[in-house]
Amino acid sequence: MRISRRVEGARDTAERSGAAHILIAVMLFSFLVTAAMTIDFAYMQLIRTELRTATDAAARAGAEALNRTQDPAAAIQAAVDYAALNNVAGRPFRIAATDVELGRVARQPNGRWSFEAGESPFNSVRINANINDAATTKSIPTFFGPAFGHAGFSTHTQAVAGQQEVEVMLCLDRSGSMLFDMSGIDYSYPTGNGLLSNFTAWGTIWQYHLSPPHPVFSRWAVLRRAVDVFFDEASDQSTPPRTGLVTWGSDYQMPISPYTWYYASETDYPLPAKAGFDWKDSVRDMKQDLKHRQLLPMMGGTNMEAGIRAATSSLTGGNSRPLSNKVIILLTDGQWNAGNDPIFAAQAAASQNITIHTVSMLTTDQPILRDIANATGGKYYVTQNEAELSAAFRELARTLPVVMTE
Repeated sequence: MRISRRVEGARDTAERSGAAHILIAVMLFSFLVTAAMTIDFAYMQLIRTELRTATDAAARAGAEALNRTQDPAAAIQAAVDYAALNNVAGRPFRIAATDVELGRVARQPNGRWSFEAGESPFNSVRINANINDAATTKSIPTFFGPAFGHAGFSTHTQAVAGQQEVEVMLCLDRSGSMLFDMSGIDYSYPTGNGLLSNFTAWGTIWQYHLSPPHPVFSRWAVLRRAVDVFFDEASDQSTPPRTGLVTWGSDYQMPISPYTWYYASETDYPLPAKAGFDWKDSVRDMKQDLKHRQLLPMMGGTNMEAGIRAATSSLTGGNSRPLSNKVIILLTDGQWNAGNDPIFAAQAAASQNITIHTVSMLTTDQPILRDIANATGGKYYVTQNEAELSAAFRELARTLPVVMTE
């Protein structure tokens, strides 16, 4: 009897052990299947994200080329080319010319945009991006899909970029450091300034600060040339942006006769009204205003807030149109050191649907400028020389009229 019980106990133990092994095997298989599905799902999400980026880039490139060249064929080719500059799943994303549609985009009273394919005159580009076996970019194999009977991953997305009316305020730093040269060294002034004051009683620094900037080699002169690049590029557009001008520094009074007072910000050229707007006349007047500034001394600190608020006031004033795209281009060669924190002015601008692009001149990465751009949906440019500064203004002029609508 004892032997029989022992045999039966051993049999029960073996059966339980076998059942446990089966359960462990089933659980391990389920875990492996779940892990494989998770990996493939994450990979598919990555593909969708990369596809969205590539599609947006293609749409923007096509819209920019359409606006610049007024040539539908050039717009389509630009979209195709820029799509291929972006990788999806580790390889260039390719579209066909038939995946690019031209049409018109219009903003509706409810704030939404509508795209009408084929409606002319064209002002927008739609990209139909496909990944499947019938498309230019074929289905993408996943890591474990074949094991579950799936040959490849297919997906689709669209992007629309169009040109719309743009209102721009140039918001330019005229603090004392704009007198410096382009060496990046504080209180290093260009020599040979024919406008240099003959007041020397307080030393060299005061002599320079009581004088207008060097007409060729000062930072202000370099900025003027970069702004000219902006004007030249914008002139090539079918509808150049209505543009105004604000200059800013900080409140200061000249310490010698005639004791002139300069405000922290001044609207040198108000945003022009839509009615009767003439781009060439506006450019001529703004260039004259900048030239006039070149003949005045520059002093004071860096009160970014004052500049942003003045520019915002123009973009929300009587000459601004409610459905236009509103942009501030904020340039500084220094760090905020006067007035209130400019991020609050930027947040106020964002609440009015104003985008602020920030440009730093001869400075390292500035968190405040990056924060201002991020808070308003703008872009931050870091420039270290005249060529980079001009390139930033050129890019801004080219891309301002282009807006993603889908």
